[in-house]
Amino acid sequence: MAPLFGACVSYDPDYVSEKEGEGLVLHVSLSVNVLGEDSGPTRAVVPNGGEEGDGWQYGLQNENRLHNFTVFVLDHNNTINSPGSTLFLGSRYFSDEDVARVDSIRQYYLQLKDYDVLKDVLTYDFTIPIVSYLPRETRPESFRFIVIANKGDLTETFTTLGALRDAMPDATWAVGGGGEAERFVMTNENDQYYGSGVGTEENPIRMHVTIERMAARIDYNPTGAQLTDGGQLYYDIKTSDNTTTLAKLYIDKMAIVNACQKPSHYIKRVASDINGTNLVYLGDETPTPRGIATNVVIDPYSTQKTAANTTNTTLLTDLYGNTRIGNVEQLLQSTPAPALTAVNQSVILGYVNENTYAPEMAHSAYSTGVAFQCRFEPLHNFHTAYNKNTGELTDGTYTLGQDFWMVEPYQDTETEAETTVDEETGEETTTTTTTDRSFTDISEADRHYFSTEAAAIAYATDTQHKHYGHVVKYTGGVCYYFAYLRHSNNEAVIHNTMEFGIVRNNIYTFRLMPSTGPGTPTPDYRHPEELKARIYVRKWLLVEHPVIVMS
Repeated sequence: MAPLFGACVSYDPDYVSEKEGEGLVLHVSLSVNVLGEDSGPTRAVVPNGGEEGDGWQYGLQNENRLHNFTVFVLDHNNTINSPGSTLFLGSRYFSDEDVARVDSIRQYYLQLKDYDVLKDVLTYDFTIPIVSYLPRETRPESFRFIVIANKGDLTETFTTLGALRDAMPDATWAVGGGGEAERFVMTNENDQYYGSGVGTEENPIRMHVTIERMAARIDYNPTGAQLTDGGQLYYDIKTSDNTTTLAKLYIDKMAIVNACQKPSHYIKRVASDINGTNLVYLGDETPTPRGIATNVVIDPYSTQKTAANTTNTTLLTDLYGNTRIGNVEQLLQSTPAPALTAVNQSVILGYVNENTYAPEMAHSAYSTGVAFQCRFEPLHNFHTAYNKNTGELTDGTYTLGQDFWMVEPYQDTETEAETTVDEETGEETTTTTTTDRSFTDISEADRHYFSTEAAAIAYATDTQHKHYGHVVKYTGGVCYYFAYLRHSNNEAVIHNTMEFGIVRNNIYTFRLMPSTGPGTPTPDYRHPEELKARIYVRKWLLVEHPVIVMS
């Protein structure tokens, strides 16, 4: 195995180290936290980004598994933000076989927010050969460790800090033979460390490194949905007092759009703006108490996402592949809604890479979201005919999958001019009447649905009975919705810093709350219509390993 400290490092031989045969060795102990599955803590209502997010959530088995890792060591005078030319003291690779060689198992309580969690810790001991003594004034507990997990042996790849910081993996997770995501790449969560002990065998020095996944995860929370006997997912759209069901919305397909295909840098970058002002490696977003981030997380392509590039199909395809939003129709055809047997637990839709941009570039061409193909079933105000003379509607019963024409009230104002003539003088007088029909929110009770286009048009253009509206056809009752994922709770200022975006090691969970009206009859991602979605952001529970013990 490769030495922890490379031969290029020279020290005066005045540090007492144990000898093993003709060489010198350091005693190392590795402890790994084995994390359990999500226990379902209470979820937040609004999205709060930053380092804490809306609380924490345990990862699943594949998400937590440590297969192998490479450790890079900086001396006590350097940090992750030191000059890029800084050399590593050394590096060491721990293979799958090393990680699997477990000597003991112990248990401990992990303090997490307001509750404790019992965890198993796997521990094994081994020795690392060194090439020289350490100087007595060097305190090993002040070393900085950088860990890259599940990407194989990188000891020969990076010799300087800058090369590692600028590097990007080819992928941040792998796909197993059964199509499941596995081998998630993990790197340092921060530049802090934990040290204790004096360096003797009886009281060794322990180094603690916390790492996190480079990928983010998107979950769907079906709370509020129901399942038919055949497993079809649907929502009831009810009156405001929740007593009458006005319509049903059936979810047929659900697909992640603008899922970034390009991994970010191994080391997280945070700056004052998207151009990298005041760049800090492993920095914080530092959200305000209202949840608004004051710093920006930067991915390798953030500055390329500008207004001039929103129609650059080459760039968009390069970034998002077949998930780009302009390809949504084909994407939906190949992506059904998740198969559910219950609606009381979130399901994973998929994993994505970091995707950030300037706040003014919150654009459908870049923003990661979820598209839905649905069927709408009107249960009220469904008609087969309309008599313009009497204003009478003929009610009917809608059959799911049937074409319908929706008449929706105009959301504008209309000015009518009426001219009268004075019989004595012949003078004309024009009276102008302005009718305000600018609805802030159209109630489902205000919509009418028709089985024929002729009946819909007759109703929508009946000025005698003051019916004003536009007619929209829904073939087969099919409609589309879009929900863009939010990272921070910036409700007061639209498109503020980090409001939309994807950041590593976060779980973006959305819950649909359909309240009124069908979506668009074709995929119109710039106008998500009446769909309401609640987004919340949760941090994956950090994987805390390894603990390096040097004596």
